[in-house]
Amino acid sequence: MPSLGNPLYKAVVKTTSGQEYDLYKLKVILDLTISDDPDSLAKEVSLTVMNAAKNGVTLATLIQPSDRLYIYANVGHGDFEVFRGVIWDRDRVTDTEKKVTFTAYDYLIYMMKSQDYFYYKKGLSTKEIVKRICTAWKLKLKYSYGSIKNKRIKPVQKNIGDMIVYVLNKAKSKLSSRYIFTIEGTTVIVKYANTNTTIYKIEEGKNVISIEIKETMDDIVTKIKIYGEAKKKSIPKLASVFKNTSKFGTIQEVMDKDKKEKLSKIKKQAQKKLKSSAKVKYEYIVTAISNPKIKRGDTVYVGCGTAGLKGNKTVKSITHDCVAGTMDVVFY
Repeated sequence: MPSLGNPLYKAVVKTTSGQEYDLYKLKVILDLTISDDPDSLAKEVSLTVMNAAKNGVTLATLIQPSDRLYIYANVGHGDFEVFRGVIWDRDRVTDTEKKVTFTAYDYLIYMMKSQDYFYYKKGLSTKEIVKRICTAWKLKLKYSYGSIKNKRIKPVQKNIGDMIVYVLNKAKSKLSSRYIFTIEGTTVIVKYANTNTTIYKIEEGKNVISIEIKETMDDIVTKIKIYGEAKKKSIPKLASVFKNTSKFGTIQEVMDKDKKEKLSKIKKQAQKKLKSSAKVKYEYIVTAISNPKIKRGDTVYVGCGTAGLKGNKTVKSITHDCVAGTMDVVFY
C-alpha cells in the first residue's frame, strides 16, 4: 500500500503519433530518477526500461525523442503528477538490446536551448519583463515573487532562461530573498522560496539513511563595489564594502545605484549581503526515504543532531531514485 514511507512512482509515455504506454503497468521500469537542481534550470529524468516488444515492435523503436513523458506519484491518496516533459535523448546500441535509457526534461529545456535578443526601456519591473518573455513563448505565468524597477536593458543576446534568471538575480540582490524559478506543466512559476504550508520532517532514526557534509567556498562574496548610473564615457564608482577579504581574498560583486536611491540604503544592502556571503558555506546532503511531496525551495524540518543539522532548512536541490524509493536532498 503506497504511503509517505513507501511511495509508488509511475511513468507514462505519450507519443507524437498518439500512442500511450504505461510503463508501470507493462512492468518494464529498471531505473527512474528525477533530479531538480537550480544550476540546470530544467528538471531532468533518467528512465531505463527493459526493451520489451509490444505487438512485435520493441520499446526502443516505439518511444522516441520528442515524445512526452509523465511521472506520477502515489502516497496513499491517489496519483498526482510530479513531472511532465519531453524525451530528449534515447540511448541504445541496437534495437535488440535488452534495455534502453531515455533522458527527459521539463519544458524549461526550451528556454535553456533557445536564444533571442532582449531590450527593455527603463523602469520596467521584474515581473513585467518575465511576463513579456513568457507571453512571447506562449507560456502561462504564475508570479508571486517581488519586483524591482530596472534600468534600460540595451539589446543583448541571451538564452531565454538566462535572461529570466538575469532579471530575477537583479531583483534578488535588492530583495535579499531567494526565489524559485520552475515550471508546472506549461505554467512558469516564479515565487519566493520557503512558501510551502506543509513542512515535512526528515529525521534520524525514522526516515534518514545517511548524511554527507560538504564545506565550500563556492558563492563566497567578500567585496561589493557600488556604481552609479552610466555616463557617456564612464560609470562612476560610488563606494566599496568589504568583509573577510584578509581571510578569503577578494571575491567581488557589483551593485548598481539608481539616480533616486540613497547611497546609504545601497550600502546597507551590501553589508547585509556580505554578512551571509563572506563565509564558508556548509552544504548538507541527506539521503532519506523518498517523499515526492518535497520540492526544491521548500522548508523542511531536519532532525540530524549527529551532523549538527537541526531545525527548518531550505531545499537547494533534490534527486529522487524512484525505483530504490530514496532521495538525496541538498540543503542550503
